[in-house]
Amino acid sequence: MAGSRPSVTDRRRRLSPGAHGLASGALCLAALCLAALCLAALCACQADAPPAAETQAEVAAEKKPAVDQKIASAMAAAEANARDTHGAGEGQVTPPADGIMTPEAAERELPPGSAALLVLGGDGASPKLRLGTQRLALGAGPQGKLLLSYRSGGSVMPTIEFDLKPKLTLEAVGTEPASPAVAVAGSAEAAPHEPGSGAQAPSSNPVGGVAMRFGLSGARPAADQPGRLPDNARSEIAKLNGSWVESVTTPAGALKAQRFSRAGNNPDLQPLVTGSAEVLASVVLPYPAAPVGVGAFWMLKSRETVSGAMVLVYRMVKVTGIERDTAQLSVNTRRYLLTQGLPLAGMPPHQVRRFESEGNATLSVHAGSVYPDTAEVQDSFVALVAPNDRPNQAVPVQSELSAKLSFAAAR
Repeated sequence: MAGSRPSVTDRRRRLSPGAHGLASGALCLAALCLAALCLAALCACQADAPPAAETQAEVAAEKKPAVDQKIASAMAAAEANARDTHGAGEGQVTPPADGIMTPEAAERELPPGSAALLVLGGDGASPKLRLGTQRLALGAGPQGKLLLSYRSGGSVMPTIEFDLKPKLTLEAVGTEPASPAVAVAGSAEAAPHEPGSGAQAPSSNPVGGVAMRFGLSGARPAADQPGRLPDNARSEIAKLNGSWVESVTTPAGALKAQRFSRAGNNPDLQPLVTGSAEVLASVVLPYPAAPVGVGAFWMLKSRETVSGAMVLVYRMVKVTGIERDTAQLSVNTRRYLLTQGLPLAGMPPHQVRRFESEGNATLSVHAGSVYPDTAEVQDSFVALVAPNDRPNQAVPVQSELSAKLSFAAAR
């Protein structure tokens, strides 16, 4: 799990010799009008590129392994240990080389509506800490701050700061979101609404558990920006105030479903809300019931969304250090697409030929808390997308985000 990873740009170049130009023209974000994930130039890119070149791009992509072998080996070790401890289960699903998992394989790994699965691979060396909690406390949680940067193709959105206000309530069985602007991940019946809305149909299945809602308030441009912002930047970004991200979990914090809602009338700001959901899912985690020490590692499986698309997520968490009552953790993430398309704005009918989504995070967490004191996240996805009317002309689309997060009174 340690070691450097190739950047999104490097991976995109390997997908196709001309990938950079195609992606920049195919996937465009305005500097701050925030025209999110617009593929208006897709047809022009396809018309200029010969089918043979695109076929070569697809062949090159197929040759690249999508599975991080270090993570795969650690996952295998964790599951082997779990089978020895709890009894053997059904055969393991081989990670798909194209990054797209069939519904049948995904159901064998984690049935829809199931809580995130935690498998402890090793409890590490002494001294040990008991992380997390076996029962989340209802009510207001510690306030936090989130600094989020988002990039799509060759364009960069403004770096945003949010104030986070978590609140935990009991989730009534059968509760459904009332607004079509709300997205649900992890349900058996989730399906995309309008392309680009980032929303998915609510499930009629009972959920139950604890609803951990993070209110997003105080939305503002960060002090450091990748470029000069338009004069209306602050007022546009302020429209996000009142947005929220919600995780439905078990009493111990294992994710069962995600919901999020964007406030205001600017749909181009949607990636900043979905990005916030991805960041929070990467750092507000369930923990083993047993105390753990340096060298401990465990695997988490969960159903989530990335850029609005349903994915099955594997996270390998490792304890890298302990100082008094605080643990330092590293988190490596791999995601596998569960749908044939991506719900991105302006995307014509298409098939995803290849999907790669990975991330890494570091966090400092106090014993007994589910909220990290501090955390940093890097996340990305790259996909090869073939329009239905030009199946031999796949183009790469990609996005990446980085974030810093802290909770002031996490102790």
